[in-house]
Formats: sequence, C-alpha cells, structure tokens
Amino acid sequence: MGFLARRKHLFLLLIYPLVGLGFLFCKVMVTTPTYWIEWPLVDRAIPFLPFMVWPYVSWYFVVAFPFAWLGLRDSREFVRYCCFIFGGMTSAYVIYLLFPNGIALRPSFAVLGSGWEYDALRWVYTNSTPRNVSPSIHVINTWGVLFALYRDKTLGRSPWVRGLLALLCAAIVVSTVTIKQHSVIDIFTGTVWAAVCYFFCYSRRSPFFSGTEQGLRT
Repeated sequence: MGFLARRKHLFLLLIYPLVGLGFLFCKVMVTTPTYWIEWPLVDRAIPFLPFMVWPYVSWYFVVAFPFAWLGLRDSREFVRYCCFIFGGMTSAYVIYLLFPNGIALRPSFAVLGSGWEYDALRWVYTNSTPRNVSPSIHVINTWGVLFALYRDKTLGRSPWVRGLLALLCAAIVVSTVTIKQHSVIDIFTGTVWAAVCYFFCYSRRSPFFSGTEQGLRT
C-alpha cells in the first residue's frame, strides 16, 4: 500500500482492461466491413514474410515496457503515455464503429505452414480479425512507444538505445504489411492519427497539458 501511495499515477493502469473491452466490442459489432481499405497495386507487391510475425507479436511487450519503466521512474511522462495509448486506441475504436473497415489480403496458404512462425501467425489470424484495421492500432501505439522513450531522461539520451528502438519500431510497423494483417494505407492513417495524439499529449500547445506540468508531478 505504501508503494501505491507514493505512485498514485499507477492507478491509471486500471483503465487498460476497459480499453481492451472496447476492442472486443468493436470486434463483435463490426462483422462485415463497409469499407475495404486496400491499395492493390502496392499491397499485392509487398511480399508475404512469415518470419515477420515475430516483430509483430513483440509489439505487445514493447507497448507494455513504457508503462513499467515510466510508471516507476517518471509520473509526468507516465501520465502522458497513458493518455496517448488509451486515447489513441479509444479514438480508433470510434472510427471503426463509424466507418467499419477491413482488408482481404491474407493468403489462403498462410495457415497451412509448419513451424513456430506459422503457429504464431495462426494465433495472430485467429485473435486479430482482418476487420477494424484503419487506423492501425499497432502503428499508433508503436509511435507512442517511440515518443515516450525518446523523451525519457535515461533511455532517450543514449544514441544506441534510440537507434535500436527506432529499428525495432520500424520492424513492427513493416511487419503489419508483410504478414498481410494491414494495408499500407493503415500505416499512413495510423501515423496521421499518432500525430494527432502527439499534439494532444506531448505538444506544448496541448489543451490538456499546457500549464499543468507541476500538477502532473507526484
């Protein structure tokens, strides 16, 4: 209790399960996409690379890391990161419900392969349907991780960490199209939406955080 009393900002993590329920709600509500988000000329030219499923699934751990790192070290940046991730995901859900979208890019043979990478790919395809894809939450949250850790007073000051982090995040974004989970359009819309979230969570002109730096410190 003393640990939590000194880190009351950690209670924001209780919002995460609610955000997860939002994704499930969209999954149930959007069963037939109204808008097919594809760029055939480009999407069909991108090779299918099963091994890229590993950076794709690493996303779950990559997004979780700043919650732990910032939660224990920097309450102000932790709050900003929470706002970016929770706000970005929730606003994406609203878009999915208003503009039900999906893709039809998955190769039929993708689930027939053998080996760990195909097992992981089947898990992804089973648990993440080709609906509710634009803007890509994978892309939005990956940008959020990059923003948060680049601003960190320890990790953000190391050129090696910044370089490795940039490569990892780039691999995650590329993986969304090389395992045919997303279209390149989803990367574009996800990046644009991440820019919007950046304005609200990190920009000096943010209507939510301007002039409240001291109030975010605990």
